[in-house]
Amino acid sequence: MDAAPPQPTRPPALNRRHAVTLKILFIAALVLLLQLPLGLVNNLRQERNNNREVANARKVAPSDRSPNPSYSPAVAAAEGYRMVERALKHSVLVLTLVFAAFFLFETLAGLRLHAVHYGLVGAALCLFYLALLALGEVLAPGAAYIGAAVASSLLVILYSISILHSYARASTIAVLLAGEHSVLYVVLRMEDYALLAGTASLFVVLAGIMFFTRNVDWFAQESGREARA
Repeated sequence: MDAAPPQPTRPPALNRRHAVTLKILFIAALVLLLQLPLGLVNNLRQERNNNREVANARKVAPSDRSPNPSYSPAVAAAEGYRMVERALKHSVLVLTLVFAAFFLFETLAGLRLHAVHYGLVGAALCLFYLALLALGEVLAPGAAYIGAAVASSLLVILYSISILHSYARASTIAVLLAGEHSVLYVVLRMEDYALLAGTASLFVVLAGIMFFTRNVDWFAQESGREARA
């Protein structure tokens, strides 16, 4: 008897349909998951801040006092701790914007990024807050912020060159990170106008996302075909 002709294999519906929706849900879950290590950074900040306050409360000899008590190392460290605390409050926004950029590259350029790629980029972004905490104890807040931002951004940019397969795309990530850290620094330093500056930045970012995705056929993407920008 002749063997029956092999039936054509059909790709799993879960892998092809609703791919965009699943990726968005994954990014949202990853942002929430990364709040766990950031919470540990905040706990470490509180612990080191309390220990420093206890040490400063002890009697200090006159010869050990700073000639400029208005800006002693203790005052600089306290400002650094406050900067870390306020920066952590914006961590969800920072992570979301960077992940959104990689997601747009997947959609518009037809790239495929694994969950591990997103996870490693998120880990590099989380290291910014840890580096800011560490550098804030030995440097002025401005210098500590620049050092932490440059170190974290370099990790993401160099990794982006490999996973995005393009120096131009990695340059876009570099511009995004530079703008993001610049706006965040302004927001952290402008306490009176922090809400206004942050809200204006969100409007600009959302307008940019709407502009670049205005012609994307999301239904074609979910059905397994390439989305056309």
